[in-house]
Amino acid sequence: KAHCLCAPPGTMFAVTQTASKATLAVPSKASKTRTGRVVVAAAVPHSAVESGKKAMLTGILAATFAVGSVDPAQAATVFAGKYIDPNHPHCPREIDADGVISGVDPVPFAKGRGCRGYKKKNEAAAVEAGKISLWSIKGVVSKDDATILIDFDQKDGSGESFTGKWNGVGIEFPDGNVWEKIDASGKPTSGAVLSEK
Repeated sequence: KAHCLCAPPGTMFAVTQTASKATLAVPSKASKTRTGRVVVAAAVPHSAVESGKKAMLTGILAATFAVGSVDPAQAATVFAGKYIDPNHPHCPREIDADGVISGVDPVPFAKGRGCRGYKKKNEAAAVEAGKISLWSIKGVVSKDDATILIDFDQKDGSGESFTGKWNGVGIEFPDGNVWEKIDASGKPTSGAVLSEK
């Protein structure tokens, strides 16, 4: 008993079924199709077709898992998050998963000056008015994820560059300043009180 299988335009196959095996074949002689393509005679055993299908499925699954799997150790850094900078109260500090540090500074910039009253929705207007400046620095996170090098010279030409270390609640710098990480609600993770400066 013969059945017609649908294939790309211009190609026709016939399947013949016997008690022992099935054979997938194309016409016994080379012939032209309606589209002008030439079909070359061939015969493919049923077992080979099934093996090919299994190999293809295995390959697809393997590729899917390879793309979808991410090593948790490489997914982010312990430094990723938002911080409080005691030297500049209410001036946002944030580090992304790639170690890029971004922040807001008061204008004029000076140690101890903060950004009290800062609101994200008013950021553009404050920048235009010359009250604050936005900056971004590419930090360098150590392989063991224990320290991060921040070159502040990139943002203000100060020549300052510090290596901060993770102390469990934030980033501790050599001068004693600690950027404390805050949670999603904006509260310090260690329970410290936000500065009112």
